[in-house]
Amino acid sequence: MINSERLVQTFLDLVVIDSPSGQEEAISRELARRCAALGAQVERDEHWNVIARWRATNGATDAVLLSAHMDTVGQDTGIKPQIRDGVIYSDGTTILGGDDKSGVAAILEVVASLREDGRPHPPLEAVISVSEEVGLRGARLLDKGRLTARRGYVLDAGGPIGGIVTSAPSQDSLEAWVHGRKAHAGAEPEKGINAIRVAAEAVLAMPLGRIDFETTANIGIIQGGEATNIVPDKVYLKGEARSRDDLKLAAQTAAMTAALEGAAERNDAHVELKVKRMYTTYKLAEDHPVVATAVAAARRLGYTPTIKASGGGTDANIYAEHGIYCAILSTGMAAVHTANEHIAIADMVASARLLEEIVANC
Repeated sequence: MINSERLVQTFLDLVVIDSPSGQEEAISRELARRCAALGAQVERDEHWNVIARWRATNGATDAVLLSAHMDTVGQDTGIKPQIRDGVIYSDGTTILGGDDKSGVAAILEVVASLREDGRPHPPLEAVISVSEEVGLRGARLLDKGRLTARRGYVLDAGGPIGGIVTSAPSQDSLEAWVHGRKAHAGAEPEKGINAIRVAAEAVLAMPLGRIDFETTANIGIIQGGEATNIVPDKVYLKGEARSRDDLKLAAQTAAMTAALEGAAERNDAHVELKVKRMYTTYKLAEDHPVVATAVAAARRLGYTPTIKASGGGTDANIYAEHGIYCAILSTGMAAVHTANEHIAIADMVASARLLEEIVANC
Protein backbone atom coordinates (compact mmCIF):
# COMPACT_ATOMS: atom_id res chain seq x y z
CA MET A 1 0.00 0.00 0.00
CA ILE A 2 1.24 3.47 -0.84
CA ASN A 3 2.45 5.15 2.35
CA SER A 4 1.45 8.80 1.99
CA GLU A 5 3.63 10.05 4.86
CA ARG A 6 6.71 8.32 3.47
CA LEU A 7 5.97 9.58 -0.03
CA VAL A 8 5.68 13.18 1.14
CA GLN A 9 8.82 12.92 3.25
CA THR A 10 10.77 11.50 0.31
CA PHE A 11 9.61 14.41 -1.82
CA LEU A 12 10.52 16.96 0.85
CA ASP A 13 13.94 15.35 1.27
CA LEU A 14 14.61 15.55 -2.45
CA VAL A 15 13.51 19.12 -3.11
CA VAL A 16 15.94 20.56 -0.58
CA ILE A 17 18.88 19.01 -2.44
CA ASP A 18 20.03 21.65 -4.91
CA SER A 19 19.99 20.24 -8.44
CA PRO A 20 19.75 22.81 -11.24
CA SER A 21 20.63 21.30 -14.60
CA GLY A 22 24.35 20.56 -14.65
CA GLN A 23 24.59 20.48 -10.84
CA GLU A 24 23.16 17.03 -10.11
CA GLU A 25 26.09 15.16 -8.58
CA ALA A 26 24.78 15.32 -4.99
CA ILE A 27 21.23 14.25 -5.79
CA SER A 28 22.50 11.56 -8.16
CA ARG A 29 24.47 10.01 -5.30
CA GLU A 30 21.47 10.21 -2.98
CA LEU A 31 19.14 8.62 -5.51
CA ALA A 32 21.59 5.80 -6.18
CA ARG A 33 21.77 5.19 -2.43
CA ARG A 34 17.97 5.15 -2.08
CA CYS A 35 17.51 2.76 -5.00
CA ALA A 36 20.15 0.40 -3.62
CA ALA A 37 18.40 0.47 -0.22
CA LEU A 38 15.26 -0.71 -2.03
CA GLY A 39 17.11 -3.74 -3.35
CA ALA A 40 18.01 -2.48 -6.80
CA GLN A 41 21.04 -3.21 -8.90
CA VAL A 42 22.22 0.36 -9.45
CA GLU A 43 24.48 2.01 -12.00
CA ARG A 44 25.47 5.64 -12.48
CA ASP A 45 26.90 6.58 -15.83
CA GLU A 46 29.57 9.20 -16.43
CA HIS A 47 26.88 11.89 -16.76
CA TRP A 48 25.34 10.99 -13.32
CA ASN A 49 22.20 9.42 -14.81
CA VAL A 50 20.94 6.77 -12.39
CA ILE A 51 19.83 3.37 -13.76
CA ALA A 52 18.22 0.98 -11.26
CA ARG A 53 16.88 -2.53 -11.86
CA TRP A 54 14.59 -4.79 -9.86
CA ARG A 55 13.98 -8.43 -10.70
CA ALA A 56 10.53 -9.70 -11.61
CA THR A 57 8.39 -11.30 -8.94
CA ASN A 58 5.70 -12.58 -11.30
CA GLY A 59 7.81 -14.63 -13.71
CA ALA A 60 7.60 -12.04 -16.49
CA THR A 61 10.65 -11.38 -18.65
CA ASP A 62 9.70 -8.12 -20.44
CA ALA A 63 10.93 -5.18 -18.37
CA VAL A 64 8.97 -1.99 -17.75
CA LEU A 65 10.81 1.32 -17.76
CA LEU A 66 9.95 3.91 -15.10
CA SER A 67 11.45 7.31 -15.83
CA ALA A 68 11.73 10.77 -14.28
CA HIS A 69 14.40 13.47 -14.13
CA MET A 70 16.35 14.72 -11.14
CA ASP A 71 17.30 18.22 -12.33
CA THR A 72 15.29 21.38 -11.78
CA VAL A 73 14.73 24.27 -14.14
CA GLY A 74 16.75 27.49 -13.99
CA GLN A 75 19.28 28.24 -11.27
CA ASP A 76 17.12 28.30 -8.11
CA THR A 77 18.76 26.82 -5.02
CA GLY A 78 17.97 26.84 -1.33
CA ILE A 79 14.39 25.65 -1.90
CA LYS A 80 12.31 25.74 1.29
CA PRO A 81 9.17 23.60 0.92
CA GLN A 82 6.09 24.49 2.93
CA ILE A 83 2.82 22.62 3.42
CA ARG A 84 -0.38 24.69 3.53
CA ASP A 85 -3.84 23.12 3.52
CA GLY A 86 -2.60 19.85 2.05
CA VAL A 87 -0.59 21.49 -0.71
CA ILE A 88 3.20 21.74 -0.93
CA TYR A 89 4.69 25.08 -2.04
CA SER A 90 8.10 26.72 -1.92
CA ASP A 91 8.46 29.81 0.26
CA GLY A 92 7.61 31.91 -2.81
CA THR A 93 11.14 32.96 -3.68
CA THR A 94 12.04 29.90 -5.78
CA ILE A 95 10.49 27.13 -7.78
CA LEU A 96 9.40 24.06 -5.80
CA GLY A 97 11.06 21.36 -7.90
CA GLY A 98 7.97 19.20 -8.24
CA ASP A 99 9.06 19.11 -11.87
CA ASP A 100 10.21 16.43 -11.65
CA LYS A 101 11.02 15.34 -8.13
CA SER A 102 7.36 14.43 -7.67
CA GLY A 103 7.91 11.81 -10.38
CA VAL A 104 11.10 10.58 -8.73
CA ALA A 105 9.39 10.31 -5.33
CA ALA A 106 6.48 8.38 -6.88
CA ILE A 107 8.82 5.81 -8.45
CA LEU A 108 10.67 5.26 -5.17
CA GLU A 109 7.42 4.90 -3.22
CA VAL A 110 5.89 2.48 -5.70
CA VAL A 111 8.92 0.19 -5.51
CA ALA A 112 8.86 0.36 -1.69
CA SER A 113 5.15 -0.45 -1.65
CA LEU A 114 5.47 -3.37 -4.07
CA ARG A 115 8.27 -4.86 -1.98
CA GLU A 116 6.39 -4.46 1.31
CA ASP A 117 3.16 -5.95 0.01
CA GLY A 118 4.82 -8.71 -2.00
CA ARG A 119 2.71 -7.66 -4.95
CA PRO A 120 3.83 -9.42 -8.15
CA HIS A 121 5.43 -7.23 -10.81
CA PRO A 122 7.53 -7.60 -13.98
CA PRO A 123 11.23 -6.66 -14.17
CA LEU A 124 11.57 -2.93 -13.53
CA GLU A 125 14.15 -0.55 -14.94
CA ALA A 126 14.20 2.97 -13.53
CA VAL A 127 16.08 5.77 -15.23
CA ILE A 128 16.38 9.04 -13.33
CA SER A 129 18.04 11.39 -15.75
CA VAL A 130 20.07 14.55 -15.46
CA SER A 131 19.71 17.81 -17.39
CA GLU A 132 16.27 17.11 -18.82
CA GLU A 133 15.38 20.79 -18.55
CA VAL A 134 18.11 21.79 -21.01
CA GLY A 135 17.07 19.84 -24.07
CA LEU A 136 16.71 16.33 -22.62
CA ARG A 137 20.49 16.18 -22.41
CA GLY A 138 20.76 13.35 -19.88
CA ALA A 139 18.49 11.01 -21.81
CA ARG A 140 20.28 11.83 -25.06
CA LEU A 141 23.67 11.04 -23.52
CA LEU A 142 22.44 7.87 -21.81
CA ASP A 143 23.60 4.67 -23.48
CA LYS A 144 20.20 3.25 -24.41
CA GLY A 145 21.90 -0.07 -25.11
CA ARG A 146 22.03 -0.53 -21.33
CA LEU A 147 18.24 -0.78 -21.24
CA THR A 148 16.26 -3.94 -21.94
CA ALA A 149 12.77 -2.40 -21.56
CA ARG A 150 10.86 -1.61 -24.77
CA ARG A 151 7.88 -0.02 -22.98
CA GLY A 152 7.41 2.21 -20.02
CA TYR A 153 6.06 5.27 -18.25
CA VAL A 154 7.54 8.71 -17.77
CA LEU A 155 6.25 10.61 -14.74
CA ASP A 156 6.64 14.17 -15.96
CA ALA A 157 3.31 15.89 -16.57
CA GLY A 158 0.85 18.07 -14.72
CA GLY A 159 -2.92 18.17 -14.68
CA PRO A 160 -5.48 15.83 -13.13
CA ILE A 161 -4.43 12.31 -12.20
CA GLY A 162 -5.43 10.02 -15.03
CA GLY A 163 -3.99 12.34 -17.66
CA ILE A 164 -1.97 10.28 -20.15
CA VAL A 165 0.21 12.08 -22.69
CA THR A 166 0.66 10.07 -25.87
CA SER A 167 2.15 12.64 -28.24
CA ALA A 168 4.83 15.32 -27.98
CA PRO A 169 6.49 17.68 -30.46
CA SER A 170 9.80 17.88 -32.24
CA GLN A 171 11.96 20.83 -31.21
CA ASP A 172 14.48 22.88 -33.15
CA SER A 173 16.92 25.05 -31.22
CA LEU A 174 18.00 28.24 -32.98
CA GLU A 175 21.08 30.30 -32.13
CA ALA A 176 22.05 33.47 -33.99
CA TRP A 177 24.93 35.92 -33.84
CA VAL A 178 24.11 39.25 -35.49
CA HIS A 179 27.21 41.19 -36.54
CA GLY A 180 26.95 44.91 -37.14
CA ARG A 181 29.68 47.55 -36.95
CA LYS A 182 31.03 49.33 -33.90
CA ALA A 183 31.19 53.14 -33.75
CA HIS A 184 31.14 55.98 -31.22
CA ALA A 185 27.46 56.53 -30.43
CA GLY A 186 27.90 60.29 -29.81
CA ALA A 187 30.59 61.35 -32.24
CA GLU A 188 29.85 59.31 -35.37
CA PRO A 189 26.89 56.94 -34.94
CA GLU A 190 26.26 57.00 -38.71
CA LYS A 191 29.42 54.94 -39.17
CA GLY A 192 28.03 52.11 -37.06
CA ILE A 193 25.53 49.33 -37.70
CA ASN A 194 23.55 48.71 -34.52
CA ALA A 195 23.33 44.94 -34.06
CA ILE A 196 20.68 45.34 -31.36
CA ARG A 197 18.44 47.24 -33.77
CA VAL A 198 18.97 44.61 -36.46
CA ALA A 199 18.13 41.84 -34.01
CA ALA A 200 15.02 43.68 -32.82
CA GLU A 201 13.84 44.13 -36.40
CA ALA A 202 14.31 40.42 -37.00
CA VAL A 203 12.44 39.39 -33.87
CA LEU A 204 9.54 41.70 -34.72
CA ALA A 205 9.29 40.03 -38.13
CA MET A 206 9.13 36.51 -36.70
CA PRO A 207 5.91 34.61 -36.07
CA LEU A 208 6.21 33.80 -32.36
CA GLY A 209 4.08 32.39 -29.56
CA ARG A 210 1.19 30.08 -30.40
CA ILE A 211 1.36 29.50 -34.14
CA ASP A 212 -1.38 26.85 -34.25
CA PHE A 213 -2.73 24.03 -32.09
CA GLU A 214 0.47 22.00 -32.40
CA THR A 215 3.16 24.58 -33.18
CA THR A 216 4.87 27.18 -30.96
CA ALA A 217 7.94 29.40 -31.18
CA ASN A 218 9.90 31.64 -28.85
CA ILE A 219 12.99 33.82 -28.61
CA GLY A 220 14.08 33.40 -25.01
CA ILE A 221 17.57 34.93 -24.80
CA ILE A 222 19.03 38.10 -26.30
CA GLN A 223 22.41 39.44 -25.24
CA GLY A 224 24.65 42.19 -26.58
CA GLY A 225 26.15 45.61 -26.21
CA GLU A 226 29.00 47.04 -24.15
CA ALA A 227 28.10 50.62 -23.22
CA THR A 228 25.60 53.31 -24.08
CA ASN A 229 28.21 55.30 -25.97
CA ILE A 230 29.16 52.42 -28.28
CA VAL A 231 27.08 51.35 -31.26
CA PRO A 232 26.90 47.58 -30.58
CA ASP A 233 28.48 45.36 -33.19
CA LYS A 234 27.34 41.96 -31.91
CA VAL A 235 24.14 40.46 -30.48
CA TYR A 236 23.41 36.86 -29.53
CA LEU A 237 19.89 35.39 -29.71
CA LYS A 238 18.62 31.96 -28.73
CA GLY A 239 15.18 30.60 -29.39
CA GLU A 240 13.23 27.53 -30.30
CA ALA A 241 10.39 26.21 -32.40
CA ARG A 242 8.25 23.16 -31.65
CA SER A 243 5.58 21.25 -33.50
CA ARG A 244 3.99 17.83 -33.54
CA ASP A 245 4.06 18.13 -37.34
CA ASP A 246 7.59 18.11 -38.76
CA LEU A 247 6.55 19.92 -41.95
CA LYS A 248 5.10 22.75 -39.87
CA LEU A 249 8.24 22.80 -37.76
CA ALA A 250 10.41 23.11 -40.85
CA ALA A 251 8.30 26.03 -42.07
CA GLN A 252 8.42 27.77 -38.69
CA THR A 253 12.17 27.39 -38.34
CA ALA A 254 12.63 28.66 -41.90
CA ALA A 255 10.47 31.71 -41.12
CA MET A 256 12.60 32.57 -38.10
CA THR A 257 15.89 32.21 -39.96
CA ALA A 258 14.52 34.19 -42.93
CA ALA A 259 13.56 37.03 -40.58
CA LEU A 260 17.13 37.19 -39.29
CA GLU A 261 18.70 36.97 -42.71
CA GLY A 262 16.33 39.57 -44.12
CA ALA A 263 16.96 42.08 -41.33
CA ALA A 264 20.71 41.61 -41.69
CA GLU A 265 20.60 42.13 -45.44
CA ARG A 266 18.45 45.27 -45.19
CA ASN A 267 20.86 46.84 -42.73
CA ASP A 268 24.18 45.76 -44.30
CA ALA A 269 24.81 43.47 -41.33
CA HIS A 270 25.77 39.82 -41.17
CA VAL A 271 24.18 36.92 -39.30
CA GLU A 272 25.56 33.51 -38.30
CA LEU A 273 22.91 30.86 -37.68
CA LYS A 274 22.94 27.48 -35.99
CA VAL A 275 19.86 25.27 -35.99
CA LYS A 276 19.84 21.97 -34.13
CA ARG A 277 17.13 19.31 -33.85
CA MET A 278 16.87 18.65 -30.11
CA TYR A 279 14.34 15.83 -30.22
CA THR A 280 11.76 14.27 -32.51
CA THR A 281 8.00 13.96 -32.29
CA TYR A 282 6.21 10.70 -31.57
CA LYS A 283 2.61 9.57 -31.17
CA LEU A 284 1.21 6.46 -29.50
CA ALA A 285 -2.13 5.07 -30.62
CA GLU A 286 -4.83 4.73 -27.96
CA ASP A 287 -4.71 0.94 -28.33
CA HIS A 288 -0.94 0.79 -27.78
CA PRO A 289 -0.32 -1.56 -24.83
CA VAL A 290 1.28 1.08 -22.58
CA VAL A 291 -1.68 3.40 -23.15
CA ALA A 292 -4.36 0.71 -22.81
CA THR A 293 -2.78 -0.58 -19.58
CA ALA A 294 -2.74 2.92 -18.08
CA VAL A 295 -6.33 3.62 -19.13
CA ALA A 296 -7.57 0.37 -17.60
CA ALA A 297 -5.64 0.99 -14.37
CA ALA A 298 -7.05 4.50 -14.04
CA ARG A 299 -10.60 3.22 -14.49
CA ARG A 300 -10.12 0.49 -11.88
CA LEU A 301 -9.04 3.13 -9.37
CA GLY A 302 -11.90 5.47 -10.21
CA TYR A 303 -9.84 8.10 -12.05
CA THR A 304 -10.95 9.51 -15.37
CA PRO A 305 -8.37 8.61 -18.04
CA THR A 306 -7.72 11.48 -20.42
CA ILE A 307 -5.61 11.00 -23.54
CA LYS A 308 -3.85 14.19 -24.56
CA ALA A 309 -1.02 15.66 -26.60
CA SER A 310 1.73 17.79 -25.12
CA GLY A 311 3.42 20.97 -26.24
CA GLY A 312 6.61 20.04 -24.41
CA GLY A 313 9.18 17.35 -24.89
CA THR A 314 10.19 14.81 -22.26
CA ASP A 315 12.67 11.97 -22.04
CA ALA A 316 9.97 9.88 -23.74
CA ASN A 317 10.89 11.62 -27.02
CA ILE A 318 14.42 10.29 -26.75
CA TYR A 319 13.31 6.81 -25.74
CA ALA A 320 10.91 6.64 -28.70
CA GLU A 321 13.76 7.37 -31.10
CA HIS A 322 15.38 4.18 -29.78
CA GLY A 323 12.31 1.95 -29.91
CA ILE A 324 11.27 2.34 -26.27
CA TYR A 325 7.69 3.58 -26.18
CA CYS A 326 6.44 5.38 -23.08
CA ALA A 327 3.25 7.06 -22.02
CA ILE A 328 3.65 10.15 -19.85
CA LEU A 329 1.70 10.27 -16.60
CA SER A 330 0.62 13.23 -14.51
CA THR A 331 1.99 13.63 -11.00
CA GLY A 332 -0.33 16.55 -10.24
CA MET A 333 2.37 19.23 -10.34
CA ALA A 334 1.06 22.70 -11.16
CA ALA A 335 2.43 26.14 -12.14
CA VAL A 336 5.80 24.55 -12.87
CA HIS A 337 8.82 26.74 -13.70
CA THR A 338 7.40 29.54 -11.51
CA ALA A 339 7.67 30.63 -7.88
CA ASN A 340 4.02 29.62 -7.49
CA GLU A 341 4.75 26.00 -8.36
CA HIS A 342 2.85 23.62 -6.08
CA ILE A 343 1.54 20.10 -5.76
CA ALA A 344 -1.35 18.72 -3.72
CA ILE A 345 -0.45 15.84 -1.45
CA ALA A 346 -3.62 14.03 -2.50
CA ASP A 347 -2.50 14.20 -6.13
CA MET A 348 0.97 12.90 -5.28
CA VAL A 349 -0.56 9.93 -3.51
CA ALA A 350 -3.02 9.31 -6.34
CA SER A 351 -0.25 9.37 -8.94
CA ALA A 352 1.75 6.80 -6.98
CA ARG A 353 -1.30 4.57 -6.58
CA LEU A 354 -1.98 4.74 -10.29
CA LEU A 355 1.61 3.90 -11.17
CA GLU A 356 1.59 0.95 -8.80
CA GLU A 357 -1.64 -0.35 -10.34
CA ILE A 358 -0.16 -0.01 -13.82
CA VAL A 359 3.08 -1.80 -12.92
CA ALA A 360 1.29 -4.65 -11.17
CA ASN A 361 -0.78 -5.27 -14.28
CA CYS A 362 1.89 -4.97 -17.00
